Amino acid sequence: MHKICDLHLHSKYSGGASKNIDIFKIAFNCEKKEIDIVATGDCIHPIWLNELKNELLEYSDGIFYSPKVPNVNFVLQTEIEAIWNYKSNTKKVHFILFFPNFEKLEDSVEYLSKFGNLRKDGRAKLYNSPEKIIFGLKSIDNDIEIIPAHIFTPYFGIFGDTLQFNNLREALGDATKYINAVETGLSADPLMIRGISDLDNISIISNSDSHSTNYHRLGREATILKLNNLNYRNLIDSIRKNRIIKTYEFKPSAGKYYYDGHREDRHLHGEDYFCSPKLNVINCPYCGKKLTKGVLSRVYELRDQKKPTSLNFQYIVPLLHLITVILGGTEYSKKNLSIYQDLTTNNGGEFNIWEGKSNFNGIPEELIDAICKIRRGKFWFIPGHDAIYGKLQFDT
Repeated sequence: MHKICDLHLHSKYSGGASKNIDIFKIAFNCEKKEIDIVATGDCIHPIWLNELKNELLEYSDGIFYSPKVPNVNFVLQTEIEAIWNYKSNTKKVHFILFFPNFEKLEDSVEYLSKFGNLRKDGRAKLYNSPEKIIFGLKSIDNDIEIIPAHIFTPYFGIFGDTLQFNNLREALGDATKYINAVETGLSADPLMIRGISDLDNISIISNSDSHSTNYHRLGREATILKLNNLNYRNLIDSIRKNRIIKTYEFKPSAGKYYYDGHREDRHLHGEDYFCSPKLNVINCPYCGKKLTKGVLSRVYELRDQKKPTSLNFQYIVPLLHLITVILGGTEYSKKNLSIYQDLTTNNGGEFNIWEGKSNFNGIPEELIDAICKIRRGKFWFIPGHDAIYGKLQFDT
C-alpha cells in the first residue's frame, strides 16, 4: 500500500506555533488534504503528551488514530534542538525523533529530561551532543528513529552555514551509523542532496514542519511511503530501506532560506536585498553586515559529485496559497476557503489535483490555468531569503 505522510509537525506548545492546534483539527484537515499518516509533533512535551494519551487510540503497533477522524493515522514524533560545544564553538542542530509506542516514549522523556526543560518549549532544547543523545535513545529502543531536520537551513540544519559541518561524522561521530534518512526542508530538494556523496546511502524524506493546522501549511511537503503493513515498524523500515515512492516538494526557491540576502526590516530605508551565491557577495551592500547565507550557497560549497538526472519527486504549490495568488485575498478569507473546500471535496483531496485527477466544474478559468501550469512546471519564484518566502511567478 502507498501512504501519503507528513512526518514533522508542531503542537501549540512550540514557539511560533498556533495556539489553536489540537488533535481533531490536525486529523480533520489532513483528511481534507488526503494525508494518510501524520506526525503528532512535540510528543515529549508533558502537557501535549497527556493530550495524546487521552485522545488517541492505537490502530496497530505504534500507529494511532482519533476516533473523531478514524481515517487519519498518527505516529509519535517530536523535534529537538541539540546544543553542545564543539571546538570551542556552540552548535545547535535540529532532529526529528520517532517513537514506537507510549512506553518507550515515556522512557525517552525520562532520559531526555536530564538535558533540558521539556516543559519550556514543544521543540525542546537539550544541552548535550547529538552523538550522546542518539546513543542514549538507541539504548532505550533501537526502533526509535532519529533524522536530521531541514539539513541545509542556515541556523539549525546539520549542514547549515552557521554550523559549518561538512559531513555527518564530523557532527555526529560514531552515532552516524544510526542515521538512515535526512529531511530536505523547504529550501532544498532531493537533487540538491544527491550532489553530496556523504549522503549517497541515506534516504530522503520531506515534511511540512507545520506550526499550524492551516491547509496551506499542512502537507506543503510530504512523502509517499510503500508499506507492506500499517504499523510503526513497517513505516520506519520503509524509511530505513528507502521504500520511498516519491516526495512532494516546495520548489527550493520558494523556501525562506534559498538565496543569500537580508530582508527589508534589517535596513533603515526598508529595502530588501538578495543575490545568487555565484556573485560571492559576503556583506550586505545596504548595511555592511554579513548576509544570511542561504541553502544554495551551502550546497555549492558541499557538492562533490554530479547530480542525478532524475529522482522521484514532484514540485507542488500549496493549493490554498495558489488560490490567493490568482484570485486575491488571503488564505483565511471565507471566499478562498470555500473554493479550496469545493476543489478538494470534488477531487478526493489536494494531492489528487497535483496528480492530474481533477474535476474543475465551477472553478474560475484563471485558477484552472494556474493549476495546469504548476503541473507542467511552468512556474518559478522570486527567490526566498533571510526568513522571507519566495514569490510565485508564472511563465508567459
